[in-house]
Amino acid sequence: MRPKRSAYVLCLCILFLVTEICSADVSVNVPLGNWSYDALDKLVSLGLVQSAIFSAKPFTRLEMARLTIEARSALEKQKDHLGASATRIAHELVQRLRKEFNAEIQEIEGTTKVSFYLKPFEDLYATYYHSTEDFAFEYDKGREFCDGSSFKAGFSAHAALFRHLAFYFNPEFRYSKGEFPSEDYKVSLLEGYGKLELWNIELEVGRDSLWWGPGRHGALILTDNVRPFDLIKISNPRPVVLPWIFKYLGLFKFQGFYTKLEGNRYIPKPELMGFRVDIKPFPFLELGASRTIILGGEGDNAPKGVSELSFTDWLKLLSGQNISGSLDTDQIAGVDATLHINNLDNFVRVLKTLDIWGQLYGEDEAASLPSRNGFVLGMRLGDIFLTGRTNLVIEHADNVINGYPNFWYNHHVYKSGYTYYKRIMGHEMGSEARDTYVSLEHYLRPDLIAWLSYDY
Repeated sequence: MRPKRSAYVLCLCILFLVTEICSADVSVNVPLGNWSYDALDKLVSLGLVQSAIFSAKPFTRLEMARLTIEARSALEKQKDHLGASATRIAHELVQRLRKEFNAEIQEIEGTTKVSFYLKPFEDLYATYYHSTEDFAFEYDKGREFCDGSSFKAGFSAHAALFRHLAFYFNPEFRYSKGEFPSEDYKVSLLEGYGKLELWNIELEVGRDSLWWGPGRHGALILTDNVRPFDLIKISNPRPVVLPWIFKYLGLFKFQGFYTKLEGNRYIPKPELMGFRVDIKPFPFLELGASRTIILGGEGDNAPKGVSELSFTDWLKLLSGQNISGSLDTDQIAGVDATLHINNLDNFVRVLKTLDIWGQLYGEDEAASLPSRNGFVLGMRLGDIFLTGRTNLVIEHADNVINGYPNFWYNHHVYKSGYTYYKRIMGHEMGSEARDTYVSLEHYLRPDLIAWLSYDY
């Protein structure tokens, strides 16, 4: 990124910081994989949620509450148009979300203002597995299991203090014979962090997962296919409208983070940093851009780390030039978009909504732009047959670069690749791969879903 372009970005950030002070309180994140994301996505497919920025997760509980309020309001206006079956499904989903996020909904609506609360036990879970070989699930926060019997159990707890501090803990017990170095079981903190929020700027320190991209079955740059990161993250948890001419960008949201990767790799403990910006200029269009950088590390072969970079180094690093030596880094950058078309049933009496999304990201750069690109392209047919029950998702991912075998997720300096504890931080398909995913989802009841999926 050239100096002039850097000034534009800095100006944009300053404009965000001086936007009108909002009264949003702090809240913890909704863990990736939680049922509420699917429930909210279902309401999007019914055309009841317009302001969600789905490509940057996790959401906070307050953001989930805000979107639940939006869905409830839209349902009241559209229930006659939706039809009886779709209305019943949507109503029960909204009620289930309202029950889950009731405290946050009351905060937003002003019926309750609590300066301190503690929820010591929630989301209790226990799962038993048996397999004849070692296995791991994709997008399961890096968990791996050995053959034979395996077991996991855990719970979460969270608290808020003075409406600006929040804490979250998810301890987990796992048993899998032969999986851990010295014992057959392990008790660890799967996710846990503290948050400080002021004026819709949120600082998070601790262990958490990230998902950047609109894909339903993967994203090229960051997913929860790996263990949660021990990170420092800054973000605006609630989308805002920027002042002046930037208001035409629509809703604006950003995230930035810094972490260190593990020590058992070719260059030990390299640093990973990333930033993402999302805008929603129209209710039907969501645009995003992301960049991650692996740099630094320990040992004689390690390039410069964050603390060693001068201002000039930063300009070179972000310029889009291919650089080597002490400034050699492993970067992935690109853009993504989601197009949401609502009320198709006015024209085609078999379909309510259509979502089309794509990601285009590069592992190299040419002329300051990402090159040697991988892509994800997908679509969702929402509410097929207008019963409120059935959605179809089709998605294809590809990072094969002709003439450059195994180019994606590998690097000539950081030879352990774009991994964390030996698992890809992006799409689970890995390097030099193509992946096609088809999923048919049918709601038997609001709390009982039948899935039929194909992944190749």
